[in-house]
Amino acid sequence: MKKILASTSALAVVLLSAVPAYAQAEQPAQSATTINQSLLERIERLEAELKALRTSVQQSSQAVTEVKQTAQSTAKTVKAVQKQVAKSASGTYSGAPSDSKWHLAGYADVGFVGGDAPRTDSFVTGKFNPGFHFQYKDLLVFESELEFSTTSDGETTTELEYSQFDLTVNDYAILVMGKYLSPIGQFQERLHPSWINRIQGAPAGFGHDGVQPTSDTGVQVRGAVPLGNSRFTYVVAMGNGPRTTSEGGVALAGMGNDDNSNKSVGGRLGYFLAPYFELGASYLTAKVDGFDGGPAGHADAPITSAAAVPLGLPNNARYELWGLDGAYTKGPVAARFEYLNSRRSSLFSITDDDPLGALLPRLGMRAWYGQVSYRLSGYGESDFVHRLEPVVRYGQFRISGNDILEEENEQDRFNIGLNYWLAPTIVVKSGLEFRDFKVPGVDNETLYQFQIGYGF
Repeated sequence: MKKILASTSALAVVLLSAVPAYAQAEQPAQSATTINQSLLERIERLEAELKALRTSVQQSSQAVTEVKQTAQSTAKTVKAVQKQVAKSASGTYSGAPSDSKWHLAGYADVGFVGGDAPRTDSFVTGKFNPGFHFQYKDLLVFESELEFSTTSDGETTTELEYSQFDLTVNDYAILVMGKYLSPIGQFQERLHPSWINRIQGAPAGFGHDGVQPTSDTGVQVRGAVPLGNSRFTYVVAMGNGPRTTSEGGVALAGMGNDDNSNKSVGGRLGYFLAPYFELGASYLTAKVDGFDGGPAGHADAPITSAAAVPLGLPNNARYELWGLDGAYTKGPVAARFEYLNSRRSSLFSITDDDPLGALLPRLGMRAWYGQVSYRLSGYGESDFVHRLEPVVRYGQFRISGNDILEEENEQDRFNIGLNYWLAPTIVVKSGLEFRDFKVPGVDNETLYQFQIGYGF
C-alpha cells in the first residue's frame, strides 16, 4: 500500500510540473486572467482526483487488514479443532497430560469348518483378541493382548497372549520386558492374526503344540540398523524357556515362572535385500528338566528330586532350535517361506504312558511351508475381481522320537483358497485343506473352510 501512495504522489508532482509547459502552449491571444482561471480549475480537479485515489487506497488497505485478521482467527480455530480430534483419536486421557496416550486394536473372526471325517462339520465362533496400547511420549509403550475363545463344550476361555513394556533406548534399540510373542521365525509374531493370515489356521507345525514357540516370558533387545540402501533387523531374547510335557514333548509357550535355573537364549537376524524382500535366520537354546506330574492342578511341573531319577540317567536335556525364513511382498504378490528344526536330547521323565518314569529318546521336530498369494487388483475394470485374492500353501511336519506326537501331527498339508476383501482389514476366506498323515493307520482328511476376519 505504501508503494501505491508513493506512486500517486509522484503522479501529482509530474502533473503539476507540466503546468508551465501547458501554459506556454496556450494561444497568445488568451488573457492572463483567463489562463490563471483555467489553471486553477485544472489544479482543483487534479487535487480532487488525488484525494479520491488516496481514499480508495486507504479503504483497500483496511479491507486487506480485516481479511488477514479473519484468516489468522480461522487458522487458530482449525488448529484447536485438530488438537481436539487428535486427542480423541489417540485416546488421550481426559484431564491427563497430553504426553500419555492409549489405543485399542485387535482382531476377531467367525467361521465354519467341515470335512470328510465324522463329526467335523461345525460353526466356529473363532476368537476375539483385543489389544491395548498405552504410550508415554516416545519413551515407553505398554502393550497387551487378550484372547477370548469358546471351547468345544461351550465354555469361554481367556488367555493372555502377550503383555510387555517397550522402552526406547535409542534410534537403533528397544528394550522389551514381559511376556512377548516369540521372535523365532515370522509366522507367530507377524502373521497369526486371522485378518493377516491368508489361510484359515496355521501351517502344520507352526501353531500350538508345534515346533515354533508361541511366546516366552523374559527380556528382549531389538531394533533395526541401516546398511547402505538396505537395513538389517535383530532380536536378542532371554526368557524362562520351554518345558517337558506329560506326553514327553516340549511346551513352547510363555511360562509365568521358570522350572529350573537355566534360561533360554535366542533371537533372529533379518536382512532386507530390498524394502519388499527380507531374509531371516533364527536360533534358540535352553535346558529342559524331566516331568514328574507335580502337585494336583499343576500339570507341567519338573522332576525336582534327584532321588526320583535312576542312577546314571539324565534328568535334564539340551534343547536347540534353528530356522530360516524369507518374505517377498511387493504390490499384489506376497510369497513366504519358513523352515524350523528342533532337537531335544534324551532324558528321564514321567509321562502319561509311564507314570513311574522312563528314559525318553532324542526328540526331533522339523516343519516348513511355502505360501503364495496374489491380489487381482490389476485385472480388468471390475471392482469385484479387484477384491479377489487366490492363495496356495504347502507344508510338512515331521517328528521323531515320540510315537504319540507322530501319530497326531506328522503330515503333509496342502491348502488352496480364495479370499475376498470387503475392506483393507476385513476379509472373507474360503478354502480346501488336504491333510496327508504319514503314520500308517491314520486316515487322511479333507477340510473345507470359511471364515470372516476383521482387524481393527
